[in-house]
Amino acid sequence: MGKRSIIAFIVLFASSAGIAAAEESSYAGVTPGSETSENLPPKADEIPEGAIMLTWPGFMMLEDGSSFFIQTSKPVKFGTKKSGGRLELVLHHTQVHLKNNFLPLETQFFDTPVTRATVQRKGKKDLVMIFEMREDVTPSITQKMGKDGFNYVFVKFSP
Repeated sequence: MGKRSIIAFIVLFASSAGIAAAEESSYAGVTPGSETSENLPPKADEIPEGAIMLTWPGFMMLEDGSSFFIQTSKPVKFGTKKSGGRLELVLHHTQVHLKNNFLPLETQFFDTPVTRATVQRKGKKDLVMIFEMREDVTPSITQKMGKDGFNYVFVKFSP
């Protein structure tokens, strides 16, 4: 075996091992309604006791439409506001657990009236999830405690 063959083998072997390790330890995200704690949000054990924290924003396509969900550490008070192609869901007295929860949920290629949803700070104590709308529709908004111990706010859009 030549020197180049050995180097190629080592690179290929190391890449395969890295991919296998990543597949075994990959995090699939949050599944609302899960009965187990296998898919808790990252660093869930670091949430301060009594704090209301947004721990995960998510999106799901459903047979009868689409749904965004916001996982929080406790039930939240919320309000809505519509203006200029946007729907705002204000989460009162809520903070973000991890910075990556500020990343947008890009839904422009899905069959949903929302092109993007983004979590932002609103003042010192509140958060707002801004839905950029391609259609003027009103969602149904519900809140439910999950079996995993986390609270969920669902924003459901019918087709």
